Formats: sequence, structure tokens, C-alpha cells
Amino acid sequence: MTASKQNNAPITDRPASLQHLGIALLVGTAMTLSLGACSDGDSSTGPAIPEGQPVRVATVGNGRPPARLRLPGVVRAVERAELAFLHAGQLAERLVQRGERVEAGQALAILHNPSLMPGVAGAEARVRELDEQIERLEREAERLTNLHERGLVSTDALDAVTAQRDAARQARGQAEASLTEAREQLAEATLRAPFSGRIVALSVEPGQFVNAGQPVIHLSAPDRLEVAIDLSARQSSRLRVGDEARVRTLENGRQLTGTIREIGLAEPGRPASAVIELPPEAAPEWTPGQAVHAELTWPGESRMSVPLDALIDTGDGLPHVFRHTNGHVELVSVIPGQLDGGRIRVDGELEDGDEVVVAGHGQLLDGERVRVLR
Repeated sequence: MTASKQNNAPITDRPASLQHLGIALLVGTAMTLSLGACSDGDSSTGPAIPEGQPVRVATVGNGRPPARLRLPGVVRAVERAELAFLHAGQLAERLVQRGERVEAGQALAILHNPSLMPGVAGAEARVRELDEQIERLEREAERLTNLHERGLVSTDALDAVTAQRDAARQARGQAEASLTEAREQLAEATLRAPFSGRIVALSVEPGQFVNAGQPVIHLSAPDRLEVAIDLSARQSSRLRVGDEARVRTLENGRQLTGTIREIGLAEPGRPASAVIELPPEAAPEWTPGQAVHAELTWPGESRMSVPLDALIDTGDGLPHVFRHTNGHVELVSVIPGQLDGGRIRVDGELEDGDEVVVAGHGQLLDGERVRVLR
């Protein structure tokens, strides 16, 4: 048994403890070389600089977003009139009915005024009288001219007759003008349509007395339509003739684009009036008297705007934004204004093109280093 054990023992010229010690030395040397290599690599780059908090930024804009205003209005005809007589009298006859279509120059009503007919008759009689007088003086002047050529009548006698004839001719011209005026006044007793359209309303019934200028018949032409709106002095000053305006009916929501044709001036206690002319296709689906909304737009004031996500509340009661400059952020206070989509107008120490933080600013501090995610 002893010989057998000795044959199985490892063959070496050193004890086992010395072998273990050599292995340990080899492992230690390898670890030392590895650590030395790592140390050499780190010394070449220097100490590591910590990266900033990741954020996303957006650009400050400087635009003029359009201002919008919606106002109530009423559709009406472009051509409309309240017809009246120039003289007082009794409405003798009315020749039309409500809603009737009439043509330009058509007789609508007749006024009875007893003083109009005698004026025409008197003027006609005066013209006839002067015509006879002129004819008689022409014959007399011709006779005296023949006698004057033979030396039988003096020159003074011929001149006197000639002067009477010329005066009669001038009087006849004045009488003719009076006759024309009287006939025109008589013609005014018949009320006629100044343009083609429809009878909207009848204010006086036959037999009633009407004063001069009192509306008798209301006429409008619904072929061309417009919308009337009231504006304040500031609103009217921002609009220009020729600007477009969208008009929408309240009943069925139809929309049209019209053009501002007239803009009035506001006075104390009275707003300015503006007129929006509708395109020809508005008729006949649109009718006078419809209630509508008119939407007006004009260039807004030039102001800075930032995304709504850029605003933060630091607790001092005033909104702020973080402005990014060269890898750092700066806290800037702003005054918010009107919303415009996903942006908001602001006043503050910002310039067009500045970058403001819109994400990742929950834990930022003023002056902190950041890393922008593009």
C-alpha cells in the first residue's frame, strides 16, 4: 500500500505551497498591469464633465396674427327707397299692391291737389296770350319798316314797336318756363318708380291726406344685396374699403364672402356704420331682412409669441420662460396676451429667434446647464 501511494504522487521538484504562491504572484501581476492600463487611459481625457438636464426648445416668433371680430348684421337691398310726393294733398289712387314687381318709370300712385291744375292752365293761357301779342307786333314792325324805308314813318316810331316786340318775346320765354314748371309739378302728382323692384310696404291708404315728403310707398330691388353692421370708433378705424368679410346666416348657416363698400364715422352716442356688399349669387336664396353674422379680420399688432408649453409658474404670480443660450438657461419673466392656436403672445425681454424651453423644465434652475434634444 505504501509503495502504491508513492507511485501515484505528483512528480515535482518543489513543494505544493511554492506552486500556489507562484500562481498568486502571476494573477497579481496581471491585475496590476490591467489597472495601470486603465489609469493611463483616464489620465489622457481628464476629469469627466457632467452633462446637463435634457430639454427641448422652440423658437420665439414675431408675427402679426390677424384679429377677428364677429358682429350681428341685417341683409338689405342695395337699391331701396321710401317714395313720397313733393306736394301735400290727398292720395287719390294707388296703382300697386304689396309685393308686386314694378318697372322703372311705372306709375304707382296719384295725388289730388286742387292747386296744381290751375297753375298749368294759367301758364298755358299766358303763353298763348304772348304768342298773339308777338304775332301782332311782328306785323306792326314789318309795316312800319316799309313805311320807314319810304320816309313816311320816323325812326323813333319804328324803334318803339321793335322794342315792344322784343319785350314780348322775352316775356314769352319766361311764361314758357313757368308752364314747364307747372307741368312738372302736376307730373309730381303721379308717383313713379325710380328703378325696377318690388313693393315692400304701403304706408298710406287711398283717401288719406299726405304731407309733402311723407313716405307713401317703400320700394326695393332684391337683385343686389348688402349687409349693414355697427362698429365702434376703434373697430372702424382698422377696416379699409375693399376688405373681405365673411357673412353667415343664422337660419341655415349659409356662408358668403362679401366686400366692405362703405365705412362711416362714429359720433358721440352713435356707432359707425359699415356696409358689406354681397356677391350677385346671394340672390334669391338670401332675402332682405335676414339676420346674419359678419366676421371681420384685420392685421393684428406685431408682438412676440411663444408656445403655450413654454410658460411656467414660479410662484411669484408672474409667468416666466426659460431662455436657452449657449447650453445654459435663463429665467425671463413675461406678460401673457392673446392665444393664437398653440401659441400665446407675450411681452418681455425676448427677441425674435430666441430659443425657449418647452419640455424638461420642471426641475430647472436659473443659470443651470442643459442638453438640448434636437
